Amino acid sequence: EKFTGFEAGFNLYSDDGAMASKLNFYSTSWTDRIQTKQVFNPETEDAEIIYLTGISQSHTGLEVEISAQLHSMVRMDFALGLGNWVFTDDATGTYRDDNSDVSYGYALKDLKVGDMPQTTFAFGSTITPLDGFTLLVMYRHYLNHTADWSPSSREYSNEANADRAPSWVTPGYGVLDMHGTYSLPIEFGPVKPQVFFHVFNALDAVYIQDATDNSNYNAWDHDHNADDAEVFFGLPFSFNAGLSITF
Repeated sequence: EKFTGFEAGFNLYSDDGAMASKLNFYSTSWTDRIQTKQVFNPETEDAEIIYLTGISQSHTGLEVEISAQLHSMVRMDFALGLGNWVFTDDATGTYRDDNSDVSYGYALKDLKVGDMPQTTFAFGSTITPLDGFTLLVMYRHYLNHTADWSPSSREYSNEANADRAPSWVTPGYGVLDMHGTYSLPIEFGPVKPQVFFHVFNALDAVYIQDATDNSNYNAWDHDHNADDAEVFFGLPFSFNAGLSITF
C-alpha cells in the first residue's frame, strides 16, 4: 500500500487568549490498498470472502475549529469539516473458496467513499455557573454520508457492463448530547468525590448511522435508492449518572 499526504494550515490566537482558531487543508492519496469483504452467496447460502486489491482513493478536505471564552463562565466552540473522498480507480477482487479462485473487476472509479459522513459541523458550549460544576452541551450534525458500496452491484467481468451509478446518500442528521460534572465540596483526607451525568441523543432523534448500498439482503430493484439500502439506526435517547472517587 502507498500513502502520500500533504497538509497546510495555521493557528490564530487573540492577545488575551480568549479566542483561538485553526484552519487546516489536507490532500491524501491512497493507492494499492487491500481490503476484504464478506458477501452472501444465495446459491449456496454461505458467506464468502472477497480479497480486493488495487484500491485507490483520494481524500481532500478542509477543517476549521474556533473557540471563544465569552465570559468566565461561558465558553463556545465550533468545528467544521468539509471532505471530498472518492475512489480514483477500479479494483480487482478474488473469491477465495475451497475449490478455486475467481477474479472480477469492481466499478469503483469516481465512486464516493462510503461509511463515513464527509461534511460535519458541531456547536458546543461549556458552562461553569458554580465552583466545581461544569456543563457541556454539544450539537453535532452530519451530512453527505454515502452508503458503503455492495460488491454484488459493482462486480463486472466486462467493463462495458459495469454499474457506475452513484451510491445512495443517507439523510443528514443531528444529535444533541449533554455532559455534566460536579465536584462535591467535601473531602475525606485525600479522597475527593465527584458526581457526573451524561445524556446522549437528548432530543431522541431517529437517524441512520450506517448503510450499505444495494444490499444483498434488502435491495428491492437495485437502482441505488433508499429502498435498496440496508440501514443501521443510531442509538436513541439514553443517559447515565454516577459517582467517581479520586485519591
